[in-house]
Amino acid sequence: MDKLVGFIRTSSYLIFLAALIWAYASVAGQVSYKFDGDGSVLGLVDKNTFFFASVTIFLVANVICVSFIQVLKKIRSTEDGIGIRNRSLKLDIITWVKGFAGILNIMFTTMVFFVGYMNMNELKIDSLSNFIYVGPILLVFWFFYLVKMLSVRRA
Repeated sequence: MDKLVGFIRTSSYLIFLAALIWAYASVAGQVSYKFDGDGSVLGLVDKNTFFFASVTIFLVANVICVSFIQVLKKIRSTEDGIGIRNRSLKLDIITWVKGFAGILNIMFTTMVFFVGYMNMNELKIDSLSNFIYVGPILLVFWFFYLVKMLSVRRA
């Protein structure tokens, strides 16, 4: 599971970068990021501000997750430890945080993609609107996985 989660997290970096570069190249000087129910634009931001804000949010979230993983790795643990001092629980939580970072990256990627897509006048969002639910569904699944992981009795 750890290898799969690591692969997803690493590939999510590249996919986010590709989506951000695509969105940056496809939008005009002003990026619409807020719309009302009729599709009218309520909020605009400069293209460069959108790019650097996206990169900053992405980096801050990933630095927090990596820092938390480093703190967890420093905790001494044994096979018969209690709580976070149990080695298998600690390794499971490290894997969970890596997966959480990957899911956040997927959510950031879909947000950047949809902002870029919504700013292209000739395209319609109706065909892709269901993909916006992928991130929240993965996040709910991942928190249920955390509950399952924490409820396992460890010896």
